[in-house]
Amino acid sequence: MGSLDRLNQYLKDVRDTPFAWGKHDCFTFTNGAFREMYGKGWGDDLADRYMGDFNMPFKRDKLREVFGYRTFEAAVDDRLVRLGRFPPRGSLVTTKHSQRWSIGVAMGISVGSSAAFLSKEGVMYLPIELIDKAWGLK
Repeated sequence: MGSLDRLNQYLKDVRDTPFAWGKHDCFTFTNGAFREMYGKGWGDDLADRYMGDFNMPFKRDKLREVFGYRTFEAAVDDRLVRLGRFPPRGSLVTTKHSQRWSIGVAMGISVGSSAAFLSKEGVMYLPIELIDKAWGLK
């Protein structure tokens, strides 16, 4: 099975899984998609470091302290290569047109003319035109 087939299967498998911090949030969703496609997540080393007390993510200042980056974009730029506004399938993407939290954006995965993001009910799709930034493998 090719990497895009694995991505499609992953999206199908999690499509009805509701958002849950630390279990199925935008980080675990996108990291899991990368793991399916490439054999490792884009941020496996970050997985246990962004959650605080009461099963909630750290606030922005605490994230900066824990990760040592001023912005979310700088942290991702260190791991992946920045792409243009219309990224290929399987790219990590961000938008401000979905639920956003401490990092100021929602993370998703490009699937062609749209991108997959999480909602309270599961996977939702937004047009690729609503993507703010995108990254792919180095």
